Amino acid sequence: MAAEPEMVALAGVAAGGMLGVLLGLVAGRRAARRHTAPGPAIHEPEIGERLEMALEATGAAVWDADLVAGTCWWSDTFPRILGYRIRPPMPPDFWEKRLHADDRERVLAHIASHLAGETTSYAYSYRLRHEGGGWVWIAAKGRAFRDETGRAVRYAGIMTDITEARRQEERLRASEERLLKIMEAAPIAVNVTTRDGRWLFCNAQSVRLMGRGRSELMRTPVADLYADPVDRDALIARFDREGPFRNAEIRFRRPDGSVVWVLSSWNSIELDGEAALLTWLYDITDRKAAESAMVQAREEAEQALADLREAQESLIQAETMASLGQLVAGVAHEINTPIGIGLTAASHIGEQAQILRDRFTGNTLRRSEFLEFLDGLSESSRLLMANIDRAASLVQSFKQVAVDQSSGDRRVFELGSYIRELLFSLRPRLKRTNLKVAVECDDELTMDSFPGALGQVLTNLVINAVVHAYGDGDRTGDRPAGTIRITAQPDGTERVRLDFIDDGAGIAPEHLSKVFDPFFTTKRGQGGSGLGLHIVFNTVTGPLGGTVSVQSWPGQGTRFTILLPREAPAIQPMPAEEPALT
Repeated sequence: MAAEPEMVALAGVAAGGMLGVLLGLVAGRRAARRHTAPGPAIHEPEIGERLEMALEATGAAVWDADLVAGTCWWSDTFPRILGYRIRPPMPPDFWEKRLHADDRERVLAHIASHLAGETTSYAYSYRLRHEGGGWVWIAAKGRAFRDETGRAVRYAGIMTDITEARRQEERLRASEERLLKIMEAAPIAVNVTTRDGRWLFCNAQSVRLMGRGRSELMRTPVADLYADPVDRDALIARFDREGPFRNAEIRFRRPDGSVVWVLSSWNSIELDGEAALLTWLYDITDRKAAESAMVQAREEAEQALADLREAQESLIQAETMASLGQLVAGVAHEINTPIGIGLTAASHIGEQAQILRDRFTGNTLRRSEFLEFLDGLSESSRLLMANIDRAASLVQSFKQVAVDQSSGDRRVFELGSYIRELLFSLRPRLKRTNLKVAVECDDELTMDSFPGALGQVLTNLVINAVVHAYGDGDRTGDRPAGTIRITAQPDGTERVRLDFIDDGAGIAPEHLSKVFDPFFTTKRGQGGSGLGLHIVFNTVTGPLGGTVSVQSWPGQGTRFTILLPREAPAIQPMPAEEPALT
């Protein structure tokens, strides 16, 4: 047995390098003392102390088993690993009895396999029961030594307490599992890819987003998933230029050809020692579809609005022409009377002249008859001239108003006389009512503007008052049903103020803010179009370049106030403000 220390030292080398050498030397010296006489141990205490320090520092223990003698030596650190403060009795089965039941079969089979010569060394981990309860995880490495026949006669090794390391591994594994579960359940796709487009990781949302199985997705080059592969090159260039970025809108294409819109955010990561790209993808396909639908709806609404405006313009034009048509019909009726009287007078003159001729030819004409004929001729001529003048005046007034309203030409005109001409042309409509219209305006007040547009405004205000303020001018005996006053006066040097005042029914407060709105009328189904005052507002704020406001007192009347520039703007502006309501 003289060579036994060296053999155990070799076992230590196999077990743990320099620490194994120290363990082998100590174990060998202790074995040698069993066969030699006691003597001075000059170096053993120093070696033992170093060994104990090394074992304590590393949380390790060593063993040396004599398979022939059936004995086993353990370092003092082994029982301390198991929670003993004092070394307990350690029979040969001390280790085996403390082996965890779940590890027993595996570990013993591993040792048996090595002792049978099936392996050159062994390394395994297992659990041993702690003296205070619970279990200690052990990592063991060792080797068997054989005789000339190859039979295992001895084996030695080193054990390390890895309980804390196993706990750390378990916590790390649990943390990784939790993180993986979180990423798998996340509504955002999380991907790790290499710069050249290889997949390293993807979560379940990526699989759903891309419409592919996980294995298929991991085999597909990343660039092939983009609706336009150039987009990925642009993203990489942006990442190189700016570093991490967020919320780039990108399209991916699924195998069925459908397009998926995502917000893509990029960062860098190192996975298993390899530099990679970490990307998050948030599905915004529904949002983009909604945006597209909104754009389409807006375009349809704009088209509908354009169609509505075109229809509105047509209705306004029709309303304007209808007003002109009413004017024509009224003036035509008014002209019929003087023309009829003139025609009767001319016819009478013709009949009397024929009678005078016949009597003159037959020499039966008396002086008295001739004088009577001259008197009748003079009266008929007077009637004829008076009614022709009246008809001419009506025609001239109608012609000027009609030309102004149809042509829209700009000219200089006297405001007072124009208002009176306009009211004269409206006499046929006003004659059916008991309304009195009074005009207060300086005859020298002139304007450089659009008389046709102003005439349209005043015509609509008159008709609106007749229909709404006075119930179509209902007669009450010989007294006027009401009075309309139109006043015009300078408002500074640059503007003219027109007030259109009636003493009719007034406007209800809840309707006052709507009177200028298109198609708003309280006479729906009774001939009201709802465009009269809307035309007033558009005309005043448009070609005339002014403003219009309304005040009303229910049961007492209404006042429309129009402020106009004496010189209309050269370019007709669009309405820029809502009517002022007071």
